[in-house]
Amino acid sequence: MAFLAKFKKVDLVKFAEQLGINITSEDRVIDICRKIKNSPHYEEEFAKGQIEVIAHERETERAYELQKLKITIAAETASLNSTRSEGSRNRREIKHLMQKFDSQNTDIFLYLTLFERQARAVGIEEEEWVTQIISLLPLELAQIIIKEPEKQMREYTNVKKDLLDRFKMKPEALRVKFTQNQRRPGALWKELVFELRNYFDGWIEGLNVKDFKGLKDLMIADQ
Repeated sequence: MAFLAKFKKVDLVKFAEQLGINITSEDRVIDICRKIKNSPHYEEEFAKGQIEVIAHERETERAYELQKLKITIAAETASLNSTRSEGSRNRREIKHLMQKFDSQNTDIFLYLTLFERQARAVGIEEEEWVTQIISLLPLELAQIIIKEPEKQMREYTNVKKDLLDRFKMKPEALRVKFTQNQRRPGALWKELVFELRNYFDGWIEGLNVKDFKGLKDLMIADQ
């Protein structure tokens, strides 16, 4: 069974399904390997060869999707570049100013806030923001965006909403972050102020609070 553990979980699951094995979301890799080994249809050499085929097909499909995404971005960029003036052709792309988004360690709300500030600072028009933000996202998130209807995908506000919804950044989540956020070890106080201000702005904007009375009512209700 040792050779089975060398494969990715997604490939083991697909092979198990081909054998008619029921796999649940709670199953770990070791559980899936055990179920495959105990299947009456299991044969070691066949299993090894078939899972290698499955893994190869997955990698091929991933490479194809990545290439398709690059072509889409290149086409969008070429279309935008054709309408720019000569003076704007040398504009720096935002991917040279910001690190790519890390979904494991970065807050999506603060990341998008920083992205918007940087885009405005270097004079990037808002109609170009979708192309720019796509270049900063990991493949799996970029694929979500390009699968949206073309009209919706072209609007940055729609893309931003999709990303915030995916990471469950609703007003209540922003309220919790605002009330519970603390300065990280080694971080500057101004970084904490930046985070608190943006969490607070996102919270009240999400609840459509427009004036002092609305803000007062919100503060009282929250208490």
